[in-house]
Amino acid sequence: MELFFKDLGYKIEQAVKKDVQKILKEIGDERIYSVALVTDSDCITLFLAINTYEYLEKEDKKQMKSFYSEEEVNKIREHSISLSKWIPDEWGYSDGKDSELVEISKLLYEKEVSNSEEYEKHIDLFLETVTSAFKHLIESKIFGENSEEITYFISMSDDDRAPDIEDHSAKVLCSENVYKRFHEEILKETEFWGNYNN
Repeated sequence: MELFFKDLGYKIEQAVKKDVQKILKEIGDERIYSVALVTDSDCITLFLAINTYEYLEKEDKKQMKSFYSEEEVNKIREHSISLSKWIPDEWGYSDGKDSELVEISKLLYEKEVSNSEEYEKHIDLFLETVTSAFKHLIESKIFGENSEEITYFISMSDDDRAPDIEDHSAKVLCSENVYKRFHEEILKETEFWGNYNN
């Protein structure tokens, strides 16, 4: 299994290098603020999500108009809270259905199906592999020349482990200042939404 994950790291790097070119063309002149590699709770899918300040502003305005009263919108604005800033599933740009990362997901699925008990024992190794591959990609500056200002993290869809995985991976992948800002914003949003829902 260790050999599988060692090989997987290289394959993830190659897949992202190809997929990101198409995404960057789509983004154009917009300014990237965050990039995430996202998996599911079984770690058998993997996709790349990227968001920009421009898309975030447009999406937050749309969500506020659609789902919240004027009073609620004012509360959200008072606390400088974004509705989707750190939720990769709601971001504007992704690798898509015909991407290289879709092929990686097929490999992961086949490996899990062939021996699900053994695969499940190696979830930590999967996350380490993805983090290491992501770190190499960041160091190669494939996300742009201002890559040290971008927030990077690994996420896990619909899973209680996601906050810990996101925080740990951001600490490993980001500069100290970027990580600190991310961590503080997440805490602020968690506190706000906790109080809001009570």
